[in-house]
Amino acid sequence: MSERILWLGGSHDRHLYYANKLAENLNVVGGIMQVRENKVPVPPEGLEEIDRNNFVRHFKERDEAELKYFGRQTPPPIEIRKVTKDELNTEETVEFVKELKPDKAVIFGTGMIREPLASALPEETYNLHLGLSPRYRGAATLFWPFYMLEPNHAGTTFHRIVHSPDAGEIIHQVTPKLVKGDGIHDVACKAVLESTTEAVELFSRDRYEFFSQKPEAGKNFLESDFKPQHLRVIYNAYNNDMVDAYLEGRLKSKETKLRRQWKWKYL
Repeated sequence: MSERILWLGGSHDRHLYYANKLAENLNVVGGIMQVRENKVPVPPEGLEEIDRNNFVRHFKERDEAELKYFGRQTPPPIEIRKVTKDELNTEETVEFVKELKPDKAVIFGTGMIREPLASALPEETYNLHLGLSPRYRGAATLFWPFYMLEPNHAGTTFHRIVHSPDAGEIIHQVTPKLVKGDGIHDVACKAVLESTTEAVELFSRDRYEFFSQKPEAGKNFLESDFKPQHLRVIYNAYNNDMVDAYLEGRLKSKETKLRRQWKWKYL
């Protein structure tokens, strides 16, 4: 009998796309869905016009890109406990997990997993982090590679969960193939698409090679680190054509070194 898998994830289309593909191909017996914030936030008060325009553009185009790549998604047809951020790590959620008796848990898009939920999850619990750890840990870690002028470092990391953000042992990493014309949101969506495809293969396996992390080698970005003014690099300095600049050699960046369970790169 195949392993019983528990899904824990967010409610945005990218999270539900991932959940649906796993449920279609693996024995996903139930899920915990955290209702996430509005996908198109309101700009902060007091911004200069240039920063307000960039903020509106950035999140509008992100929503349009996710509609293009993922469509409008609904939760998979499995037993699901819907929670808020405050309800995620509660005894009620623990009871839900115990009733499902999962062998493995996969996470994408929830808040930090803390006690008592952390101890209730199976030993094989893996998170899909949108960022290449340890270089980019924490929040907005598909944005920061572009701000740092290294779009080829925009990727994802599958790792074990621990008490520190995105610091558990790595089992697999993914970077999407960059194509001329890609903007920041195309790269982010393609990273999720490719990671989803590889997750089906990854979570079909019963053993992994583990790669330890050196947290001092990267940075843990906080939500408060992002300022609307950072968007000037993406939209005013490069007009969202940083991928073209990199592919044409106008922008230099060191090659990414990925930790992977298999050698082939693209499906």
